[in-house]
Amino acid sequence: MADIGTPRDPFLAEMNRMFRLRIGSRKRGRRLAALGLLVAGLLPIGAAAQTTEPLLPGATPPTGPQAPAVPGQPTFPGETVTTRARPEYDPIGLRFGDFFWFPRAELDQAYNSNIFATPKPTYDLVTTLQPGFDLLSSFPRNELGVHGSAPLQFFWDHPAQNTQDGYLNVDGRYDVTAGSSLYGNASVAHSHLAYGSPNTPGGIAQPLTYNEARARAGYSQGGRRITYSAEFGVDATQFNSVPLVGGATLAQSSSNTIISEAALRAGYEFIPDYTAYIRAAGDFYAYPHTFPGSTTRNNSEVYRTNLGLQIAPRHLLYGEVYVGFLTQNFVEAGLPSTFAPDLGGHLTWNITPLTTLTFNGLRTFIPANPTIGVTGAGYLQSVFSVNADHELLRNVLLNLGGSIENDSFQGTSRTDNVFAIVAGVRYLLNRNLFLGGNYYVVRR
Repeated sequence: MADIGTPRDPFLAEMNRMFRLRIGSRKRGRRLAALGLLVAGLLPIGAAAQTTEPLLPGATPPTGPQAPAVPGQPTFPGETVTTRARPEYDPIGLRFGDFFWFPRAELDQAYNSNIFATPKPTYDLVTTLQPGFDLLSSFPRNELGVHGSAPLQFFWDHPAQNTQDGYLNVDGRYDVTAGSSLYGNASVAHSHLAYGSPNTPGGIAQPLTYNEARARAGYSQGGRRITYSAEFGVDATQFNSVPLVGGATLAQSSSNTIISEAALRAGYEFIPDYTAYIRAAGDFYAYPHTFPGSTTRNNSEVYRTNLGLQIAPRHLLYGEVYVGFLTQNFVEAGLPSTFAPDLGGHLTWNITPLTTLTFNGLRTFIPANPTIGVTGAGYLQSVFSVNADHELLRNVLLNLGGSIENDSFQGTSRTDNVFAIVAGVRYLLNRNLFLGGNYYVVRR
């Protein structure tokens, strides 16, 4: 399966899942070397949403206020250092009938040593204001949530690089029986590609922006020895023209894509809490427009088949790992097809009650930008990351992580390797305010 469940810049997506300090989630950004100070923010609550990349059912934190926890006892299966309840520091939210509203705002001040991700660095100070909210249901059964955020970046010395992103997402689950459910989500977003992304054109005066709409739905049957699920999704992306240095503009309509996806999974619990499964998925990439002067379309089909092992989140080590193969076949006869082994997964290890390690691995095909010639017909991305969270004090959390990425481009001899490390701290002042900071280095 490809990147239907991830942001358009895959490296940013992976960085955003590991390194940015948040309550309930961590997000990261793409820089060659940067020091950021996360100044202050209203505490959000972790909100779980269904995802299709790559259908890894990790532990889900509660989606509403919970009863006070018994000291030292977990409040839900798969609880980690960062997701465990802290009644004295967790936000209460505002109740509206059967819903709780959790508004939040975050203010970051960062020093970025290479804002254009070029061999000759250009530094700047970047202020980020990010208002957002989670509206979460508290039904006895079923779930419904609405989530939104609007990150605004302001560059002190290079105001032309300012960005205004935003997203809105609705997700829900309908419990058919005690062990089966229908689920789905839909989202719209306005975002940008960071400098240094392989799909960012050269010579641009401002970041490349795009609009994206996603929808997916699925059915899952669990709670039995034999389990199964089916999921379908579509992702439509429209890229905006980008201004070039000197005043001209570069059209990006040939990068517009429509990605359709279907995935099936069946599992068998051979011993309690351990389930072997087989999964098959197909993605279909369609480019509605061609590059001016060209008749070539990078339309392709991507198929993935995996055998995996899932460990229920009632153990110190839980998650899943899988192996298999994935292939990409282009409709155009002159474009290269690729067949590659597939391996990956997600594992969470609670080494002690105060320390959690998280391991992630994923291989996926990334579409190319037809307006530039250095990415070929796309690239196969392989990412492995490890992240450690430690509770130094009840209200002081430490974070350390790193990742390795390999991008193998199709139709060219180019191969990129990306290395990243991060260290961070979060200090919870009370249930409404936190302070924190992080330092991260990325090298492509």
